[in-house]
Amino acid sequence: MNIGELEKRTGVSKQNIRFYERKGLLKPERNAWNQYREYTEKDVQDLMMIKMFRKLGMPLEEIGHVLEKDTTVESAVKKQLDSLEKKQRELDGGIRMCRKLCREELETLDPVRVLNEMEELEHRGEKFMAIVNDYKTVADEEQKKAFSFQPDSMVLTPKEFTDALFQYADENHLNLVITKEGMYPVFEIDGVEYEAERVFRRFGATIRCKMTHPEQAEDDSVPKGRRNIYRFLNKYLLAILLVCFLVATRGNLQAGILVGIILIPIMYWILGLW
Repeated sequence: MNIGELEKRTGVSKQNIRFYERKGLLKPERNAWNQYREYTEKDVQDLMMIKMFRKLGMPLEEIGHVLEKDTTVESAVKKQLDSLEKKQRELDGGIRMCRKLCREELETLDPVRVLNEMEELEHRGEKFMAIVNDYKTVADEEQKKAFSFQPDSMVLTPKEFTDALFQYADENHLNLVITKEGMYPVFEIDGVEYEAERVFRRFGATIRCKMTHPEQAEDDSVPKGRRNIYRFLNKYLLAILLVCFLVATRGNLQAGILVGIILIPIMYWILGLW
């Protein structure tokens, strides 16, 4: 197809198409007879990818790395997400300061004081987000290390166990491969090895799965001491919050439970656990 047809197919202007070609993001073939550019379905797909990533504000250089497969989509998007979250924190701080400055008069405005306040807000915001992000990292690690689910059957045979694992993988869109069948099967999810067992509880069978090498799930960016604290909080967060609510309501059990019902989901949502 020619550039006009490509423009109609993608909604990207001819000027932008030429720009992306100059940047090396699009590399159309040329007709051997007249040297006109000829675009293919691959160019359509690449151009739609560029359009999508540009709407997310991703730099052209990073888009080029993705198209050339020098980096993965996941890595590039996570990098862009970090950049957007940083910008959001800066915007939030700017909005708060602008609202405060609306009440100021030029004659009484002290720019040094305001700049100091802005620097303090930035420092607090970065420190708070670092704590939240580290907590999320550890919470995700703990969830990856071990998980459990209730199968539809009682899982009385190795075949039922295998069927239950595959059903769980299918429902959660996981790439699961059984490497050892039995009543204590071994399987992999995206190359990570797990061991499973069946236990009976009050409401039926439960399948518990644990990573064979849980240390592989840990991110070295979180210091060991801080990791242990976050791991403890992740395990006992509900109990800790409930105690705090009861203390805050001065032993009023009904008020404490009501506050807990309202605020615990909010806390989990803030931390990204739901």
